[in-house]
Amino acid sequence: MAKQQASAQQSRKQAPAPARATQPRESIFNTPTNRELIFGRNNFVFMGIGLALIVAGLFLMAGGSMPDPNKWEPEIIYSFTRITLAPICMVAGFVAVVVGIFRKNGAPVAE
Repeated sequence: MAKQQASAQQSRKQAPAPARATQPRESIFNTPTNRELIFGRNNFVFMGIGLALIVAGLFLMAGGSMPDPNKWEPEIIYSFTRITLAPICMVAGFVAVVVGIFRKNGAPVAE
């Protein structure tokens, strides 16, 4: 009985499917390394300045703490630095980052 099952299984085996011809895919690991970057030096400078302005705006907005925790001093919380200067600094930073991203590579700084 076991011999009949083994012979039946052997008769059911099919020939393996032919291998499909594939083209080699390009990978980031086997491509030449002399490709040009999307962003140029000026783009990175603008983005770095923008990031620095954003971080400076966050520090300006944080400000300091109250000298006496039991006393409310609105002139410290609602100061010019926290309400006006910090948001202007942050918006300028975001604008600088956007300019750095959208400027064409190699475009002159002042046109």
